[in-house]
Amino acid sequence: MLQNMRDKAQSWVAKVIVGVIVLVFALTGWESISRFTSNEQKAAEVNGTTISSAELEQAVSLQRRQLTQQLQQLGEQFDPDMIDDQVLRDSVLQGLIDRAVLLEGARDANLRVSEQMIDQMLLNTPDFQVNGQFDANRFDVVIRSMGMSSRMAFRDLVRQELMLAQLRNAYEATSFATPREQLQLARLEKQSRDFAVIELDLDADAVTVTDEQVEQYYTANQADFMSPEQVVLETLTLSRSDFFDDGEVDEAALESLYHREVGNLAEQRRASHILFEIEGDEAAVLEQAREVKARIDAGEDFAALAREFSQDPGTVNNGGDLGYVERDSFDPDFEAVLYALQENEVSEPVRSSFGYHLIKLTDLQSADVPTLESMRPGLEQELKNEQVASRFVEASRELANLAYESEDLAEPARVLGVELETHGPVERSGGEGLTANPKVMAAAFSDDVLLDRRNSQLIELDADTVAVVRVKEHLLPEQRELAEVKADIADRLQFEQAVEQAEQRAGEIVAGLRSGELSVSGTAEQLGQQWQAHEAVSRTNRDVHQALLRSVFSMPHPDDAPVYGHFRQPDGSQWIVELRGVATPEDLLAEEEGSMYADFVRGQTGEQDFAALRQQLQDEADIERY
Repeated sequence: MLQNMRDKAQSWVAKVIVGVIVLVFALTGWESISRFTSNEQKAAEVNGTTISSAELEQAVSLQRRQLTQQLQQLGEQFDPDMIDDQVLRDSVLQGLIDRAVLLEGARDANLRVSEQMIDQMLLNTPDFQVNGQFDANRFDVVIRSMGMSSRMAFRDLVRQELMLAQLRNAYEATSFATPREQLQLARLEKQSRDFAVIELDLDADAVTVTDEQVEQYYTANQADFMSPEQVVLETLTLSRSDFFDDGEVDEAALESLYHREVGNLAEQRRASHILFEIEGDEAAVLEQAREVKARIDAGEDFAALAREFSQDPGTVNNGGDLGYVERDSFDPDFEAVLYALQENEVSEPVRSSFGYHLIKLTDLQSADVPTLESMRPGLEQELKNEQVASRFVEASRELANLAYESEDLAEPARVLGVELETHGPVERSGGEGLTANPKVMAAAFSDDVLLDRRNSQLIELDADTVAVVRVKEHLLPEQRELAEVKADIADRLQFEQAVEQAEQRAGEIVAGLRSGELSVSGTAEQLGQQWQAHEAVSRTNRDVHQALLRSVFSMPHPDDAPVYGHFRQPDGSQWIVELRGVATPEDLLAEEEGSMYADFVRGQTGEQDFAALRQQLQDEADIERY
């Protein structure tokens, strides 16, 4: 709750600024929309202002792209064709009507946006800047990419969005919260309740449903008992794996790949070093390195001398050990000497960008080169992958062409040597196997495939599988016979009547508790259950079922006696509640919390005021949809 309040209490001014920028860069082609004449097809008319069909189509296209990008985050199984175009179109048209109504409301309120305000906004927009400064060429490139034909068209769009922001600002930014409202909200947020609850289980077995009741329900609700629309599909599927058995591996290519792979296997070298940094006299540093080298040659321990003299903080405590090293990991001069050493050999002083080094090769492990036969399966797979990738692309292209040119899928199946499969009947929601893929079902129920009985376009199921589908049979909804749905209707009626009986009985128990005719202990005995007590439970409690919690906090405060109520559970059974007490702290409004509660109340009030204005403008507007 508190987090919700913090989120909603954010300054709406910041939201408007962000919203303006988003709309400015999201909406496209506004000038072309405004240039349509009254002779063109209309989508709607608002107080004499026309919203053209072309404007609607452009807005629908933009909204579809944005919606597709968002829904694709759900996973690869999402297909854009599954978006209901009519629902999307209705929603977008309503948005355009809302916008037109609000713009007229802003003009009627004599709201104005100065040219200087627009200039300032454009100058401060990062998308129009190069090296932190506004760049006219960059500005032209960006607005052209948005579909704007001129700078003036873009400025008009900005002006409209700023006017809408002003109108919203006039209501949302001027709302306020009284101290009483803040205190009331704080008390509601911090309130806790003591209550006890007992459950009245659903007893469906006690309900008897007659054949007459079933027949009456069936007759009154026949539209609910139609068979679903279904299709029987024919499909052709190509999988990359299908081509592996046909691949042949050339022995010469296999040997060439083998030698290339084993050639990349490098021997492992472990090294230690003593670093002498050059801070002043380089000659003196070199002489010191030579002296230490002489001591090593005389038999002193390299690791001990490294701990005494090395100036590499990363290795000094480990006797200069660098671990196993790989090529291209060190200074070229350092590396050249290292790879020329024999095991346990110590180099002469070597100059690098870090200083002088004494290098010792402490371990040398030759690469374990596998035989050709041991690597053959993997190498063959790699070579076949290259062949299969090309063949799969060619076969997919051929399948797409054949499906387009053929009246059915029999000919493509014969040419490609692929088995023609039949699925279904299956509903729009899909079935199992191939028909569980939303892309397949979207294609199957598209107008071209379902109504015109054409083969579908090539459907990419995943990176390794493609398919085409055809509707073999279209099964329209039909009225289901009573005998077929009788059991379902009986179960439904039995459940509904059991819920009704449980609610009635719970109401009787609560009435008895309120009148005193029934005691709390008597209720428990009658129901064969125990009351579960909950003390000092807040609105944010997560241990109590949320539906029960909401119901408890909707009950009136108890005075001298507990308050009783009953509420339906999600499964149809009943909660019977005894509300024993309500605790509301009096001194709550600390200064740091007061601001938060005030912001929340102001935000909610401002949003409600603006929503009321929008509804009023809608009610008063002359709106006609075509």
